[in-house]
Amino acid sequence: MADRLDVASLPPGDRAEAVREFSWAINGRIEVGLPPNPNHLMANATTSAVGSVTVSQIGWNVTRLRRADPPVDEDLVPHVHLHLQEAGVSWFQQGGRQGVTRAGDLVVLENAKPYEVFFHGTMHSVLVRVPTNVLGLRPSLLEQVTAVGLSSERPVVGATVGFFTRLARDHPTADEAETALLAEPCLDLIRAVVTMTLGRDDLAGAPLNNTLLHRVQEYVRLHLAEPDLTAARIAAEHQVSVRQLYLTLSRAGITLGEWVRTQRLEQCRRELASSVHQFMTIEAIAHRWGFASAPHFSRAFKAEYGVSPRELRLHHAAARTDSPVAVLPGGEH
Repeated sequence: MADRLDVASLPPGDRAEAVREFSWAINGRIEVGLPPNPNHLMANATTSAVGSVTVSQIGWNVTRLRRADPPVDEDLVPHVHLHLQEAGVSWFQQGGRQGVTRAGDLVVLENAKPYEVFFHGTMHSVLVRVPTNVLGLRPSLLEQVTAVGLSSERPVVGATVGFFTRLARDHPTADEAETALLAEPCLDLIRAVVTMTLGRDDLAGAPLNNTLLHRVQEYVRLHLAEPDLTAARIAAEHQVSVRQLYLTLSRAGITLGEWVRTQRLEQCRRELASSVHQFMTIEAIAHRWGFASAPHFSRAFKAEYGVSPRELRLHHAAARTDSPVAVLPGGEH
C-alpha cells in the first residue's frame, strides 16, 4: 500500500503544512524551507515499504532541509538515507563534508545527525531509507561515507540508482509476494554502496552479485514489450558477461528464453481477459508484447494455457455478460 502526497489538490493555505508533515514523517522534525508564495509551492510524492526499507519518489520545489542539532526527540529512529537525484541540483553537507549532486548521482546521509541540503529549483529524486540498526554497519563506517557524492558511472552506484528508481516507479502496484522477494536485495544494494564508497570495490561485489537475479528479473518485466530483449542487451545493462548472466539464471532454475516467453504470454493472457482491451485485435496484443508472428503466438499460447487466444477471450467475454457470445465469421472478435 503506497502513501501519496499531491499538494495541488489542497487549498493554498494548507499546502505548506502538508509538505512539512510529509518531510517530518521521513526526516524527523527538521527545518523545511519553502517558497514564500504558497500558490507556487509544488510537491508530490509516493512512498511505499519493501520490508524494512522505505522508498519515496519525490518531486518538489522545497528550498532547504536542515537539522541544526542532534534530535532531542527520543521517538526518532535513526535511519540511513540514500538520496538518488533524478533531476535538479542539490547541495548538501554533513560531518564536515559537502558536495553537489546532479541527475544520476547518489549521496548517503544519516537523519539523526546534523545536516543541511539546499535544492536549486524544482527537484526530483528517489529517497531510500533503512533503519541504521537493520543495515547493521558500524557507526564508524557510516561516518566515512555520509555526504560523499557518488556518480552513477560507478557500476555499483549505477546498479543501485537503476534498481531503486524502477522500484519507486513500479512498486506501488507490486503484490506481497514480489515485495517479500525484493526486501533482502534492497539491503544488499545499500550495503554495497556503502562498502564501495569506502574504497572496497572487492567487498561491494558480493552484495551486488547477490542481487543480480532480482535486478535482471525486474529489468525483463519492464522491457517485455521490446522485441530486442536479448541476452546480450540484458547482460550489458547489468555490466556482466552473457556467460555470467546465463549462469546466474541457471542456478535459479531459469532458462532465459523460456522465462521471457512465459512472462510475455502472461501479459497477453491478462489483456485478452480484460474488458479494457476487448477492442484490440489478438494480433495487436501479441505484437504489443514482443511476438512478431501471430501464428507463432497462437501456438505458444495454446501450449501454455490449453486454449487458443480467441477461446480465452470469448470465455471471459461470456463471463462478463453472463450470456452466450456470438462468434463472428473469420474468428476475430
